[in-house]
Amino acid sequence: MTRYPSRPLHGWPVAATALALAALSACGEKTAPAPAPAPAPAAAPAPTAPPAPPAPKAPPAPQAKAPASESQKLNEYVACYNGADSRAHDAMNRYRRWVQDMKTGPTGKERNVLGVYTVSDHSVKACAKLPELADAAPPLPELDQAAKPYAAALTAWAGTLAEADKYYSRQDYKDDKMAKGKAMHADLVKHFEAFDTASKAFSQALETANDKRQTEQLAELEKSEGRKFNYWHIATMMNAKKLTKLISEDSFDVDQASAALKAFEDAAQGLTDFAKQAPKDELPMMYSSMGSAVEDFLVAAKQRIRRVRDKVPYSQGEKMNLGGGGGWMVNGSPDALVRKYNDLIGASNRLR
Repeated sequence: MTRYPSRPLHGWPVAATALALAALSACGEKTAPAPAPAPAPAAAPAPTAPPAPPAPKAPPAPQAKAPASESQKLNEYVACYNGADSRAHDAMNRYRRWVQDMKTGPTGKERNVLGVYTVSDHSVKACAKLPELADAAPPLPELDQAAKPYAAALTAWAGTLAEADKYYSRQDYKDDKMAKGKAMHADLVKHFEAFDTASKAFSQALETANDKRQTEQLAELEKSEGRKFNYWHIATMMNAKKLTKLISEDSFDVDQASAALKAFEDAAQGLTDFAKQAPKDELPMMYSSMGSAVEDFLVAAKQRIRRVRDKVPYSQGEKMNLGGGGGWMVNGSPDALVRKYNDLIGASNRLR
């Protein structure tokens, strides 16, 4: 059976991207409307001649549109991705849980027909604006290029899911012996594969842009305000992502992983130490949930490294969970790590 893995990193930390920086866009100067030209004076018009019509007024000159800052544009891309991508991938994961052979599709003999998930209309509409955003200033070439096919592929995939969901939620397969389910299978696979390809390209472009922006922000924050909450928040999230990318693989260099773990732990400790001594008005609302998520992720990362370092095999029960959507319950597994990372992303993005 073809296995469609869930995306390793389901979200990007939009809060960290937008922290503490004023918009960099420059307001375009407004151009005053051009004055209407005065009509030429008539020397001595004949009495029967009609009066000269007034010269038409020139239309006001269009006002220059202030471009968005790079941070604002990046955050809009991030919001689309965070709102749609995970759910769009989970939809295929649900489908393949009950379809025994993805090459042939459903047969009508399945014991449990789970149907599919859908992507919310709100998320699809938000991402449908990406082509317009891609054409807007300032340019982010790699992201702009990846955004348009992502939006198109998501729209097609979401539409296919909506049709399939209507069929399966109404249990129409009980009336037509799965005829439409069989007919829809090829489109489901085709549109998901197109979406998955576009998603990987968009995700990589987001990662590159996000890393660059966060590195710049970290340096700017340290220079402008020192190592305070914003600095430690961004440092913690950057190191969490680097660590997750490294140790979510099936195998990895344990020494590199240990170094990445220490970098994350040091940043997280810096965040914790600052929060303990900082006045309450210097901490965002809901910081306590962020602190808990940091600790949970740290534990999951250590469990993951220990399992690989100590070569601890999965039990038969753990293998069943890993193959059936319950991998997040297996300590030391990539799925458990990614779940805690995504929880950390969610907690980070809720900070206000």
